[in-house]
Amino acid sequence: MSLTALQIRAFSPGATAYKRADERGLYLEIFPNGSKLWRLKYYVGGKEKTIALGAWPEVSLQADRLERDELRLRIAKGEDPALTRKKNKATAKISAANTFESVAREYIEIKMVGEGRAEATLLKARWFLDLLKPAIGHMPISDVDP
Repeated sequence: MSLTALQIRAFSPGATAYKRADERGLYLEIFPNGSKLWRLKYYVGGKEKTIALGAWPEVSLQADRLERDELRLRIAKGEDPALTRKKNKATAKISAANTFESVAREYIEIKMVGEGRAEATLLKARWFLDLLKPAIGHMPISDVDP
């Protein structure tokens, strides 16, 4: 049986966490501290997995049902949404570490210092980097255009 918004509001925290099923793998987990989290249970390769979809009421019942349907389509195509989410987070973390500032500092230290450039040249390169840092220093290097 599907949940309603009225039923969800009425769920009160218990001594331990408990679940209330909606439909087609979607359920609401209610914790002792009162938080209510949406989760989706699915199977990939014969193994049961779960993925978090957000907290109620920030993520509504209708929004979660739409997301559930999208995820179920991706699962039917053979994709593991939890694995995809982990890959996307790792990619974002790596690209965030490759900022213009970090690449430029690495270039100065490896290329210019390694070649034995004059101290005045190194100071000027670092000065240029300090000038550019507020404008584009935080940007991923892939987003910086000439």
